[in-house]
This record gives sequence, C-alpha cells and structure tokens, in this order.
Amino acid sequence: MGYVLPHPVHDIMQKYLQALNASLPSAFIEGVYMYGSIALGAFDEKKSDVDFIVLLKRSANEQEVEIIKEIHFQISKEKLGARMDGMYIQTADLGKTNDILLPYPYCSDGEVKIGHWDINHVTWWILKKHGIALQGRPIHELNISTKWEDVLGTLKYNINEYWYKKSKEIPNSVPDDMVEFVTTTICRILYSLKFQQIISKKEALEKGLVILPFRWHTLLKEGMRIRSSEQLPSLFDTESSRAETCKDFILYTHEICNEGYFLEV
Repeated sequence: MGYVLPHPVHDIMQKYLQALNASLPSAFIEGVYMYGSIALGAFDEKKSDVDFIVLLKRSANEQEVEIIKEIHFQISKEKLGARMDGMYIQTADLGKTNDILLPYPYCSDGEVKIGHWDINHVTWWILKKHGIALQGRPIHELNISTKWEDVLGTLKYNINEYWYKKSKEIPNSVPDDMVEFVTTTICRILYSLKFQQIISKKEALEKGLVILPFRWHTLLKEGMRIRSSEQLPSLFDTESSRAETCKDFILYTHEICNEGYFLEV
C-alpha cells in the first residue's frame, strides 16, 4: 500500500480488520478497500466519513450479517468508529449499481443495515482510480469495468433527477448542513464534468470560486464557512435570501450542465 493513512484512520481500520478476520472465515472475505475523501487525500478528522468497501466471495448469510453488525457495534465505540460508512459487496458485483443489485449489508454512521447504499459509478471510479487496498488483491487486478461515460451518466442523473427535484422542495429557510451539501456536491459535479476528474468536496469548493461566475461566490464562501466549523456569522442578511440563492444555484447548474455536457448522454 503506497498511501499512508492518517493515524486516526490507520488505528480504527487496524482494529476493524483484526475484528473482521477474527470473526469471519478467511474464505469469505475477498478484500477490504478504502475510497472517498481518504483515497482522495482530503480526509478531515472533524468531518469526513471513513469510507470502505468489503468484497465478499459470496453473499452473507444471516449469521454472518449478525457478526458484521456486532463488529460495527463494538468498533463504533472507538474514535471514528461511528463514522464508518461502507458496503459488503460480492466480488462478482464489482462495477454494478444499486438499480440492479440485490440488497446487501451496509454500514452507515457505524450501524449495519440491509438495503442499498453508496454504490454508483462515481464510487467505482474513485475506487478504480484512487482506492486504497487494505487487504486482498491490488485494485488494478480487480478489473473494475466502470468507464468515464458511466460516471457521466451518474452525474446526469444526479443533476436532472435528484437535484432538480430538490430545487422544488427548498423552503424559505435551509439549515447549515443543507447549504454545505448543496455547495460542495454541486461544485464537485461541475468540476468533474469540466475536467473529467473526481476531487474532494473541500477542493471542489475552492475550485468553484475559480470556475464559477462571481454571482455565486458568496454562496460558496458560505459553504466554506459552514464546513470550517468556525463560529462565524452568516454571509447572508436573511435566511430567505440564502435559501433562494441555493435554489437558484441548483437551477443554474441544471441549465449549464444540460447545455454543455449532457446533450449526447
């Protein structure tokens, strides 16, 4: 492994790997990998999730799911343990997305459930290009099939389905976490479309100030203010003006993405 994990992440993942390998048969686990902000070199100890994927040689039975739940229940008591987010996916399902996958075990905020979580082509792309192998075969040997055209399709869905619908639901006042979510995620989408790269949310906000018109800079700086966790006053005079700007930003993004990037997707 060429990438050195931040010490808190290294410590929690070592405890996790020890528990995983001690509790489950070795013939069951294909590999353990990290993606997300850690893989992108942008882990924030105060805010970032610990994103991981465990590849399984077969589907987990009920007893194994209960063991996985207990592992995460215990590990959630440790520093960063409650911020572990990840999926237990069969190796045969590499490159597939939630719309065709059967429900699988996943961990969100340290709690294990059965269903669908963060499996899409952006996830696979980050794993393919930047992922970190903690256990198992090197990532290049996994032969993840995701191509940039697949990522583009996911980004199109995000803008035209999720975010366009979200713009219709924004109330007259939005909480800080929603402002942060809007600014970081949309800046990340825009940068990805423009440069065909996936970058961290923090870097996406910084790049947004470079690639986006000045009219959106106050909103982006508001996202930075919130993400910094510093107790500074809002850059907006009223809650309603902040909410309206969020809505306008989503609609602006929807328009320029469809005009500039999605015509042939």
